[in-house]
Amino acid sequence: MCLAIPCKVVDIVEEDGEKYAIAEYKGVKQKAKLTLLDKEVKIGDYILIHTGYALEVLSEEEAKLSLEAWEELFKALEEMEQ
Repeated sequence: MCLAIPCKVVDIVEEDGEKYAIAEYKGVKQKAKLTLLDKEVKIGDYILIHTGYALEVLSEEEAKLSLEAWEELFKALEEMEQ
């Protein structure tokens, strides 16, 4: 099973002829290869990343709903630890 948190694209870079998104979630940035996507990715888009590849581009609404669910999960786990 693959679990992925939507990350916001903050930059697009090209290295060795390949395009990569630099995406961020809570201040953590990661680089994701864009070769598996049919859709062009732009700065400000939300993407799902797995093993260094962007798998899907999400609408802002889809990303917001997913991020809200992740925040609820993180909060519940934090409360369980206390």
